[in-house]
Amino acid sequence: SKAEMRHTCRGTINLATANITVEDSCNFIISNGGAQTYHLKASSEVERQRWVTALELAKAKAVKMLEESDDSGDESVSQTDKTELQSTLRTLSSKVEDLSTCNDLIAKHGTALQRSLSELETLRLPAESSEKIKQVNERATLFRITSNAMINACRDFLMLAQTHSKKWQKSLQHERDQRIRLEETLEQLAKQHNHLERAFRGATYLELATSALSPSPDPCCPAKGDMSDEDDDNEFFDAPEIITMPESMGHNSVTAALTLTPSQYKHQVEDTKKEKRTRIPYKPNYSLNLWSIMKNCIGKELSKIPMPVNFNEPLSMLQRLTEDLEYHELLDRAAKCESSLEQLCYVAAFTVSSYSTTVFRTSKPFNPLLGETFELDRLEENGYRSLCEQVSHHPPAAAHHADSKHGWTLHQEIKITSKFRGKYLSIMPLGTIHCVFHSSGNHYTWKKVTTTVHNIIVGKLWIDQVG
Repeated sequence: SKAEMRHTCRGTINLATANITVEDSCNFIISNGGAQTYHLKASSEVERQRWVTALELAKAKAVKMLEESDDSGDESVSQTDKTELQSTLRTLSSKVEDLSTCNDLIAKHGTALQRSLSELETLRLPAESSEKIKQVNERATLFRITSNAMINACRDFLMLAQTHSKKWQKSLQHERDQRIRLEETLEQLAKQHNHLERAFRGATYLELATSALSPSPDPCCPAKGDMSDEDDDNEFFDAPEIITMPESMGHNSVTAALTLTPSQYKHQVEDTKKEKRTRIPYKPNYSLNLWSIMKNCIGKELSKIPMPVNFNEPLSMLQRLTEDLEYHELLDRAAKCESSLEQLCYVAAFTVSSYSTTVFRTSKPFNPLLGETFELDRLEENGYRSLCEQVSHHPPAAAHHADSKHGWTLHQEIKITSKFRGKYLSIMPLGTIHCVFHSSGNHYTWKKVTTTVHNIIVGKLWIDQVG
């Protein structure tokens, strides 16, 4: 506000007297003549220009406020503007003089009219006529009073115009300066936009040409160096939109695949049905700035914190739940047991088997969408099939059902609560797992244990199972 223009707190720079200079593409400097200097860095050239423009506009506003509060300040207007203003004021003055002349004439003729009306009243006329003459006299008096008021109002207007013309002229000049500055900024931005567009086209063309000449051995994992040089604030990356194709499958085979008949297509699908992936590619080792992630988490609930995509493994939580069936042979053997004690041992071994990979798998799976499903049909190879569905989004909950032709059915519902304790994160699964054996009718239930992830902030991640 204007009251704060004169006395500001320590550490501030008054923009009205500040000097704003651009150092290079991303850096700029604000100083107040040597006492204080701020070196500031933006994330990009466009962002830097936005800051400089905003500061320049704020500086113009501060200068305007300072001049308005200082009445003894000199006029910052050009000679032509002064001449134009003086000629306008002269015209106004002449018009007011014309109005004064008219007023004098009205007063003169009004007096003569009233005199004539008074003379008429002295004559011996009928009563009706004298009444009419009286009404005319009153109206003439009102007319004179109104015309005098109008002339006085015009004089006041001229006085106000002369008083405020200086301030209006200053405001106009500031608006002009601001417009010129905006035009310059727009021109600069247009040049930058053009330059960026050309650079982007060139980069895209180069990328396409490179990928066409030498396809990467692992297209899902871009080079490590590409992202480590990025700025701290840009730690979230979209997955690259790359459609991988076997090297043997060229352009002709794609065209052939599009023109297959339904029977040929079915035959081809059956041929490739049995081939399954044995391993997934390694996780790309991108460097992450921990502070840039943590500063966005301050004051938020754990469920609302956006985690970098690199913190996840490329699986859905539903697929991870289905992995509980990895050691399904234990349940197949348990179904054949005649001793319930031996069966209990096999079931106990199966409950522990789902934790076999947690030593080296410290990443979290992706959250599924509401209604998303993961189906696994291994009836031919292993004799079981499984269906997992996300049945609630807040709080997240999944339902899992699996049945086997070896004589068992498994179903579970999983909800998760978590507590973040700074150094470690505790994940408490809720819900019960049920396993029923068809021949004996034995029904077993158990619950998953609490998982604690240690060294979240500093050090190597490790996982502990408690309970």
